[in-house]
Amino acid sequence: METKRCSIQKYVKDFAHNNVEFRVKGDYTVTVNEGGLKIAISNIIENALRHSGTDKIDIEIRGNEDYCEIRIADYGKGIPDDLKEKIFEKGFRYGESANTGLGLYIVKKIIERMGGEVQIEDNQPGGSVFILRLRKG
Repeated sequence: METKRCSIQKYVKDFAHNNVEFRVKGDYTVTVNEGGLKIAISNIIENALRHSGTDKIDIEIRGNEDYCEIRIADYGKGIPDDLKEKIFEKGFRYGESANTGLGLYIVKKIIERMGGEVQIEDNQPGGSVFILRLRKG
């Protein structure tokens, strides 16, 4: 897997959509597989737009000497607690707008190959926050 030093903010700004309020806060430079990072971020944003009913995406990028954290928050209907782990399983589908069931599975595999991890938590007042944690490298 080829890696390259890159600015996280550079990539997330590429995914802004005309119909959605899109805010990015912070930046951090890490050594990662560029293509993999683009796919992971794109899949999360596309998933939020397609399934959550959100009209706003907030992305916060922060880090320390050990890791970089990318927090992608939507303000849609959220994900029930009993499904939060299942959504990363290969082929898992949920709701009327379910697609192939591969998008979030791919995100998890890409981030894990980079030595990172993916988590999900509730956003307040509604929606979900996907957290990508990458080693600084």
